[in-house]
Amino acid sequence: MKSKPTRTNRFKKNKPARRALLRDRVVLVAKGFLGALALVATSAAFIFAYDFFTQTRHFQVSQIVVTGMQRLSRLKVMEIAGVGPQTNILSVNLATTRKRLLADPWVAEATVSREIPSGLRMHIREEVPLALLDMGAGEGFLINPAGGVFKRWDGLVRDALPRVQGLDHADLPVSGMPASEAFEAVMTLFRLAGEKNSPLPLSGIRRIRMDREIGATVYTGENNRAVKLGFDRYREKCQALGQLMLRLSRDSRLTRYKAIDLFDVNRIVITLVSVDPSSSDHKEG
Repeated sequence: MKSKPTRTNRFKKNKPARRALLRDRVVLVAKGFLGALALVATSAAFIFAYDFFTQTRHFQVSQIVVTGMQRLSRLKVMEIAGVGPQTNILSVNLATTRKRLLADPWVAEATVSREIPSGLRMHIREEVPLALLDMGAGEGFLINPAGGVFKRWDGLVRDALPRVQGLDHADLPVSGMPASEAFEAVMTLFRLAGEKNSPLPLSGIRRIRMDREIGATVYTGENNRAVKLGFDRYREKCQALGQLMLRLSRDSRLTRYKAIDLFDVNRIVITLVSVDPSSSDHKEG
């Protein structure tokens, strides 16, 4: 009778391998735990260090330098930026502080920097109002020399700004979109008025009236003398006006004008102020 072959106990044979695998897993878990513990400890150390440095009196602001103000006061700029004498300069987020400053309509540009250990410097460039867009019914907007609308008129601005009338909300410039013809015409007149020896100097303009039918009329001086310019060819018309003003200065009879019609640059009409209110005098140039 044949004996049965002895069966190998493969489980017994694999026992050392299983122990080694278990040991490796335990080591891996231990390393992961220690790594997580180290990460937590490092994070806690950073948090502690951050709290320490951002709360210590050593880095408390002792000098805040603010430059570039024209309308805004130093205290107002600090209030907008959210900083003060008790501020720790390391706790100041420079990018966030700059955004706070730029959120004010009067601030066109701003820079914020630290001066270790206890100084903070802020420089702003304020908007310069060029004119008031008078929309009627007490509503208006301030525009800068670039033609940007930067602030709704609140009645607090006391500058003797020229007013622009006859535009509506559809004429207001929108970023990325071309300006309307009426708004672009107004800006062209302001650019010409800002040139050296302009016959229509910016300081003398009281109003610019844009009419959809007859174009632009500029009112100048304390007497609101009207210069009717119509549509386009404004540079050519301003040159003709400059020559006409020289003639007016040499002829005392023509100094009493109340309106100059430059709709047609080849046929200039001057309306004189009449002594008799019931009559009017015209002279063509």
